[in-house]
Amino acid sequence: MKKTSKPKQTVYEIVTQRMIDYIEQYQELPWMKPWATVESPQKNFVSMKPYNGINALLTGMSGFSSPFWMTFKQVKAKGGNVKKGAKATPVLYWSTFEKKVEDEEDEEKLKKLGFHRMYFIFNADQIEGIEFPEFELPKYDFNPIDEAERIIENMPNRPEISRNGTAAYYTPMLDTVTVPKPELFEIPETFYSTLFHELAHSTGHPSRLNRFKEEGDNHQFGGQSYSKEELVAEMSSAFILNTLGINTKKSDYNSAGYLKAWLRKLKDDPKMVVTAASKAGKAANYIMGKEA
Repeated sequence: MKKTSKPKQTVYEIVTQRMIDYIEQYQELPWMKPWATVESPQKNFVSMKPYNGINALLTGMSGFSSPFWMTFKQVKAKGGNVKKGAKATPVLYWSTFEKKVEDEEDEEKLKKLGFHRMYFIFNADQIEGIEFPEFELPKYDFNPIDEAERIIENMPNRPEISRNGTAAYYTPMLDTVTVPKPELFEIPETFYSTLFHELAHSTGHPSRLNRFKEEGDNHQFGGQSYSKEELVAEMSSAFILNTLGINTKKSDYNSAGYLKAWLRKLKDDPKMVVTAASKAGKAANYIMGKEA
């Protein structure tokens, strides 16, 4: 009986399987910010009180270079402005109030009750018109990778890119990509991994692949479509780096760590990983100017 040969795997299928295999080797695989940030307690600039508990986590994981935060009202009171397109960070405020209640003997007494209230704050890096203390960040020698730069330069309908940010993000409303300065990355591969990740998000814009229209929960943090979109972006970045032959163990490890956090949310739908890989392939092809 003649053996049938297995169909040749595409570069996308190879990388996807390698990532999944690699991720499953580890019980706990952390994602690490690949760019340098200030290691200092996060605090409110007006009260100078440090954030604690969940608020320390919410502010610390933001990736901004400054540890100082303010509410919109505080910014205005000091004569400053929040930069256009800046996204607020939520924090929780715990407080108490007294309420009259009846006890078992039908006598009124005051009972102290607690409640959470959500506030939204902005980092000093998102604020203009106010002087904040400056922090010296470590800087590395950055050697651009010509092939990666060529891909970025020739991306069809490329969004505006800023390489002077303090965090990495795509802003759909403005259709802009922001990444930290290249010299804040220890190795250039992680800079391009980060930039390609954000460019992959931009391919969901209506003027490109219009991927966002398909999702139903508006990419709310922690939502199912948010998880899949992050998976699409990180896989797309890995596809491009692998195609260009510029992957490294360090950037592979970080991609796996990033993906693991989202894969936990996708365990109830194994097909979603395959779907995300397909969309990631289309996003990678778009960025590289290839036909789908």
